[in-house]
Amino acid sequence: APSMNGYTSTNAAITVDGHKQSLAAVAPAGVFIDLEVLARAPARMIRAGLGDSLCRSTAQADWLLSHHLLGTPYRRAPFALLAKDESVLLDEPEALLTGDPEAMRALARTLVLSGHGMTICGGSYPASQGEHLISHYIDMFAPPGRAPCFHGEQVAVATLTMARMQEDVLAAGPPRLHPCAVTCAELQRRFGPPMGESCWREFEPKCLSEDAAAKLSRRIADIWDALVRDIRAVMVPASRLAAVLARVGGPATPAEIGLSAGFYAAAVRNARYLRNRYTFLDLAADSGHLAPLWPSA
Repeated sequence: APSMNGYTSTNAAITVDGHKQSLAAVAPAGVFIDLEVLARAPARMIRAGLGDSLCRSTAQADWLLSHHLLGTPYRRAPFALLAKDESVLLDEPEALLTGDPEAMRALARTLVLSGHGMTICGGSYPASQGEHLISHYIDMFAPPGRAPCFHGEQVAVATLTMARMQEDVLAAGPPRLHPCAVTCAELQRRFGPPMGESCWREFEPKCLSEDAAAKLSRRIADIWDALVRDIRAVMVPASRLAAVLARVGGPATPAEIGLSAGFYAAAVRNARYLRNRYTFLDLAADSGHLAPLWPSA
């Protein structure tokens, strides 16, 4: 089934002592796809694959943010591989559910090349940013008894969240960042000792001191116009992403993936502690934008 983009990736999301981490994996010798078989897959799995592919926009925006602010290495190549097929998926998503071979070819190629993009970049950066951190948190802490949910369904909902957050933060003007008050002890209290320590090792490098917050605030002010221009150039509007999911009957809200508003708000607030990647989750939290968007429940 064309349900996710990990077929050609050389990393895998593996849970270690409760903490979902990105670990090295072995690339396949080849990937062989029968489009007729994929076209007959359950519609829910096809929707999940589409949902996983939609995160290209938010992942690229997050990676560009880190590149502009922190000098993180960034490559255009993995996104260039996807550009032609993405337009097919966004313009005619319904064709995926009617057995159209060209639509399925576009989705299958997107999922395979997305995984390949992660491989050529030496990590999951081009396909896994803030939206996947939210999905990882859901995997780690989902309430008992929740019905099984596909990865791509969770990513679809989280992608809409990130797209809206990115639009809101960019529209608000250059933010002033504040020092981070979170400590290892606090994360241990939230997640338990072993997992809290593991999350702290990931989060500590991006936990802003007073001096670091001041320096990064000045850098944001200096480069804001260029940052906004470059990121908006690669974004797909949240309204369009929502419309694509609606046209195929895909999930778009926490309730549609079996989650309460309170749990999902906690996922958005806490997801940034899972990985050492600076995303719009961090920028929103460090500038005080995250709390108004996702208040405590």
